[in-house]
Amino acid sequence: MLLLTLLCCRFHRGDYTVEVSINDYLDIYCPHYEEPLPAERMERYVLYMVNYEGHASCDHRQKGFKRWECNRPDSPSGPLKFSEKFQLFTPFSLGFEFRPGHEYYYICE
Repeated sequence: MLLLTLLCCRFHRGDYTVEVSINDYLDIYCPHYEEPLPAERMERYVLYMVNYEGHASCDHRQKGFKRWECNRPDSPSGPLKFSEKFQLFTPFSLGFEFRPGHEYYYICE
């Protein structure tokens, strides 16, 4: 079992923790707006995978890296969706390998 914690530093009302197993998937849906809004009112996020210190301080520079970017809130094809597969080995250069019994942290800005 893996423990995954997501913290959105903008809203810091608590953590969201999910327990996952190897070969599980987690889908992230980005904010999406059907109706036209001024650009400054549309939410955009960058999600980072960080270590514990980066999570505790909301600082992606603490051994963190950009995982996904939610930057098209008015996309005509619907919301952006990113999927994370929790696997021991990955054939993809941008994939990440997870280990059972470890904790992983994501934050967003």
